[in-house]
Amino acid sequence: MLVFLLAGHETTATSLAFALHLLGRHPEEQALAREEIVRVLGDRTPEAADLDRLPYLTRVLKEAMRLYPAAPVMGRNAVAATEIDGYAVPAGATVILAPWVTHRHPRYWSDPDRFDPGRFTPEAEAGRPRYAWFPFGGGPRACIGQHFSMLESVIALAMLLRAYEVEAVDTEVPVSAGITLRAMGPMRCRIRPVEKEEPEGQR
Repeated sequence: MLVFLLAGHETTATSLAFALHLLGRHPEEQALAREEIVRVLGDRTPEAADLDRLPYLTRVLKEAMRLYPAAPVMGRNAVAATEIDGYAVPAGATVILAPWVTHRHPRYWSDPDRFDPGRFTPEAEAGRPRYAWFPFGGGPRACIGQHFSMLESVIALAMLLRAYEVEAVDTEVPVSAGITLRAMGPMRCRIRPVEKEEPEGQR
């Protein structure tokens, strides 16, 4: 419960920050996301069931997590001796996995540095290996909060984009890979309230 409720706050904030940063650099994708949000939610408060009704926004978040995984590297212990690509891995050895690297591997991602939410349509996801994208880890040690994280992140992003337009000021952001991903320079943006259209009868 401690991990589920507390440990995910920094990683969720990181994912949201980089999602907004990327949308601030790509106004067309931001407009598509906002159109979906307004069409699905209108002015009402979102709820858990809306996650499935916001597929484009979910793709935006997944693509942001591909480019900027909050846990860029993670360790696992080999439970038995094995061999990987010709390298002997003894039992008990620590094996380092790097979502940051795998998420940019050209074998799985064409033009890997480009922001493209279309990579996460159901058809595109079905055509890739299961662990070509693994920001939450995988297997029995996968992040216990991954489903809650996706839910809260999509809903928070929907609320922010419905109310504000975001424009990135700093287009290149240096990062460091510790236990979690961190921006090492400014990631400034301009925020403007979204202008709501008046109903026909009030114009």
